[in-house]
Amino acid sequence: MTIPNYTKVEIVTDKFEPLGVPRGSYGFVIEVYDDGEYEVEVSDPERGGITIALFSANDTEIRPAE
Repeated sequence: MTIPNYTKVEIVTDKFEPLGVPRGSYGFVIEVYDDGEYEVEVSDPERGGITIALFSANDTEIRPAE
């Protein structure tokens, strides 16, 4: 299942913790790549939406947020 652009997703791995994005954080898919990877942006709404991290993830590392 492909997650569409602009979908809110939950991070389900500790892989991105060094970037300041622990498991359970939320971000948005901003690009879907042909190889099945997703570009995910995580921002801080309490700081005016400043980007915390921008990274590539696969569908085992993120899931659509409920």
